[in-house]
Amino acid sequence: MSQVRPSSEAAPSGAGHAGQDAWFFCLRILGGRYAFEALLVTEVVRLGPLTRLPAAPSFLPGVFMHRGEVLPVLDIGQLVGQGAIAIRASTRAAVVHSGQWKVAVISDGLEGLVVIPRRHLEAPPAESSGMAEFLSGVARDKLGTIAVLDLPRLVEAARSRAVPAGSAGT
Repeated sequence: MSQVRPSSEAAPSGAGHAGQDAWFFCLRILGGRYAFEALLVTEVVRLGPLTRLPAAPSFLPGVFMHRGEVLPVLDIGQLVGQGAIAIRASTRAAVVHSGQWKVAVISDGLEGLVVIPRRHLEAPPAESSGMAEFLSGVARDKLGTIAVLDLPRLVEAARSRAVPAGSAGT
């Protein structure tokens, strides 16, 4: 996964303060609505031609060139064992950063920013498999339920599963 320098941009008004609004980036994955912290999203891009990497796991369907940088593509559906997201010419990806890593997250559709009052965020279900393993909360808006993903934990899980134990790929 590509490395990125931390962003120095300010949080949207109210982000990070208990009792205020929380900003999330919402997308659709295999029939569900999922979101993660909006500050993690750098931009939304159309995928360029993908290059499949030899021996890469199925949740990394390839890499593509974006602004002179090679970005890995992450299929969260495959990562959690729920199935592959179809990649078409119209597929868009959210370019996100998590710590030092930068990755393009694909989805079935991008909804964009949603604002949810922090008091409306609920604890995730107690399940510990599939997508539930990576949830940090659940919220509802006028369109329905949104499962809030812990994107840094997802990216770290993908990284650790993609790099065999004992490898020097840090």
